[in-house]
Amino acid sequence: MGQLSPLTIHAKIWHDAHMILDMTLLEFMEFLSYVATVVGIPLAIMMFMIQEKKERQNEQEEIYDKLMGHYTDIQEKLFEHPELDVHDKQLENLEDKRRQYILYQMVVSLFERSYILLASETDPAYQRMWNSWVDYIKEWITHPNFRAALPRLMEGEDKDFVAYMADLTKLPLKP
Repeated sequence: MGQLSPLTIHAKIWHDAHMILDMTLLEFMEFLSYVATVVGIPLAIMMFMIQEKKERQNEQEEIYDKLMGHYTDIQEKLFEHPELDVHDKQLENLEDKRRQYILYQMVVSLFERSYILLASETDPAYQRMWNSWVDYIKEWITHPNFRAALPRLMEGEDKDFVAYMADLTKLPLKP
């Protein structure tokens, strides 16, 4: 097939425009429904996907903010009570030992929550958040007092989290 001449193209456009003008109201409405279907459905799908991505980002930010808020609370408790921030030697005072253990329970609970929410996620944003928590966990397991308390702290915790902590610390931890 050869190329259409400019005159033929002009005539075709005029013919198509004339056909649209000759349509009845019902035919015109049917034409508009086809246009709405061809344009509207892909547009609706695109808008849905954009909205889903925004909601996912909001969810990620909310999870991050909540976890970091809890970690900040723990850090503030350590600033308020520096006697509990001694992790390399046994505390002499029984009350300080008790409070330090409670603080360790809070830390483990937070690490477990971050593990459950983030560790198995495949989304890169969640993986970046999880990697930050891995850094915090690795820092805490270097503290002798925390490490010594881990077997007792792991009792009753999520079995997958306990297995993760056992692998990381090389300690015989059990849920």
